[in-house]
Amino acid sequence: MDRMPLWICDVCGLEHPDTPEPPGCVLDRGEVTIEERGDLGPHPEHWSTHEELVAQPHETVHHEHGRGIHSLHREPRFGIGQWSFLVQTGNGNLLWDPPNYLDEEVLELVRGLGGVDAIATSHPHMFAAQVSWSHAFGRIPVYVNALDEEWVPRPDPVLEYWDDETEPLPGIRLIHLGGHMRGSAVALTADGTLLAGDTISAVPTHPAWVSFTRNYPKLVPLSPAVVRRIVDRLDAYDYDRLFVLNGYTVDSDAKRVVHRSAESHIRWASGEFDHLT
Repeated sequence: MDRMPLWICDVCGLEHPDTPEPPGCVLDRGEVTIEERGDLGPHPEHWSTHEELVAQPHETVHHEHGRGIHSLHREPRFGIGQWSFLVQTGNGNLLWDPPNYLDEEVLELVRGLGGVDAIATSHPHMFAAQVSWSHAFGRIPVYVNALDEEWVPRPDPVLEYWDDETEPLPGIRLIHLGGHMRGSAVALTADGTLLAGDTISAVPTHPAWVSFTRNYPKLVPLSPAVVRRIVDRLDAYDYDRLFVLNGYTVDSDAKRVVHRSAESHIRWASGEFDHLT
């Protein structure tokens, strides 16, 4: 009997189970949606398979950022088009916000960097092909925040659910912050690099500024109270670099940048400057 294909949503890049026909995307809950909880609203039912993605002309762009941080990105982009990050440590490697495809090029690249010992994501929009990546490296654990379990498109025994904070590898912390989605999280390395996904968003036109959004495509901001909660939670940790899912970085003094951006966001969203509008 032929194996059924794994389906990958062309809009989101999320891998869904192997079924005879494509399923409905877990991030599309219809016209009358509850997108405030994190779905991406209606999108066309276009699907690919891993085999089709391999056959398409593409390349994997790789950057080394120092201090054991490597970024990977598919060109031309597919799905959301996120950058994935491989964190090298003396205790194993973490794959953060994994790619939404697998082929021999990207697998050989990752193997050459030492392979993968654990996988984690910032939020459900970045689940991508997390289960296939786990299976490719011996069914290693995939860490998913428990508040985002409802959005898992492909259940599997490799998934490990966590709350508040956990350490997938010695020296790497996953910290729950919420905001963008209920379970949104960041990864913090032992030497102070913060991988933020969409929990904290970059501002492409201003390299020393960040933003805090509930819905990034629609530019819907988070409330002042939630931004304050995120920044206060991060105050317990030291970090000087910040990387987000679209490839933008804050290369130095990141904690000060986050604080300054948060204070401006809170003051504007609280109405302090309404007299200027």
